[in-house]
Amino acid sequence: MMNKEIKNILDNVEPQILSVAVINLDTLASNYKKIRNEMASKTIVAAVVKANAYGFGAVKVSKRLYEEGCRYFFVATINEGIEIRNILKDDAEIFVLSGVLDNTESLMIQEKLTPVLNNMYQVDLWVNFAKKIGQKLNAALHVDTGMARNGLPKEDIQTCKEKLKNNVELKFIMSHLACADTPAHDLNSVQLQRFHKETDEIFPNVNRSFSATNGIFLGKDYHFDIVRPGKSLYGFSIREDKVGSFEAVMDIFARIVQINELNPGDTIGYGATFTAKEKMRTITIGIGYADGFMRKFSGFGHGFLKNFKMPMVGRISMDYIVLDATKVPEEFLKMGAWVALTQSPNHTLERWALELGTIPHEISCRFGERVKKIYIGETDG
Repeated sequence: MMNKEIKNILDNVEPQILSVAVINLDTLASNYKKIRNEMASKTIVAAVVKANAYGFGAVKVSKRLYEEGCRYFFVATINEGIEIRNILKDDAEIFVLSGVLDNTESLMIQEKLTPVLNNMYQVDLWVNFAKKIGQKLNAALHVDTGMARNGLPKEDIQTCKEKLKNNVELKFIMSHLACADTPAHDLNSVQLQRFHKETDEIFPNVNRSFSATNGIFLGKDYHFDIVRPGKSLYGFSIREDKVGSFEAVMDIFARIVQINELNPGDTIGYGATFTAKEKMRTITIGIGYADGFMRKFSGFGHGFLKNFKMPMVGRISMDYIVLDATKVPEEFLKMGAWVALTQSPNHTLERWALELGTIPHEISCRFGERVKKIYIGETDG
């Protein structure tokens, strides 16, 4: 059942808005504190806020996490870094995972951003710029231990160290786990061994960062000096044995825009993929694949109205989803009424996404401007 706070929020949404994501920043803060409390006292808990904080809103999320004591933030691009730099104080350190690119060196300095150097090309760019301006510059270094995506290959690490010396101050060295969501996968321990081998002796006095959310779950051997939680902050883990480990931060709602009575043989939606076997009632709600609920999810999932569970029927279209409301009492079915697509704590975006064979942030990252974000727990700080 919808709680009073959520009901009050939805009652005050502008009538032209068809879909809403209610984001609880107090829950976000609670998830952050939970991670921090489980770490060793000297371990830094950073926050990954790339992709608009996984669709939750990078500005609001970063501001609240800063107030909770977070000082390390990770973004994917320079523009993402600039966006949150504008609302964070100078003691917040913002690391750009894609690193420095040609002709961006001055911009990174101007905006107080720190590149993660992923290859020798970027190392040379940053070193040469440091020499040009006569200043020792900050950076992080990414070494590849088995992801084969970003990161310095092992044969370049010693050469890199020599180039960085006297020109770059390394804040930390990082790598990234490929299979952390599968605890028994052999590559996890292989990557851990490689990370030790490639950093213990070459960079003995530099902080190290190895784990994001599911790496944290692998145990303290994977924590090192800095952990980089992303999805767990937003209530996701994507490991089936860890579902519910963190509180859901977002709930999603959409308005009823149509109520239909169907007879046996009537079909629903594009491709007529669903045929009514008996008389039924459906509702159409104002959210679709343009808002993150991809077409391939058609026929899965459900919505809730007054605690009645309504299965999705037919194909999801660009702007609409159809739900089977046959079992919902007619007095509850009103044009403009709000239907919940998630219902924390039991019916969350995480649980629904796993049922669909995807990950929850694949959905949340896609939420566009039509889904109005409303925040609980905003502060004046």
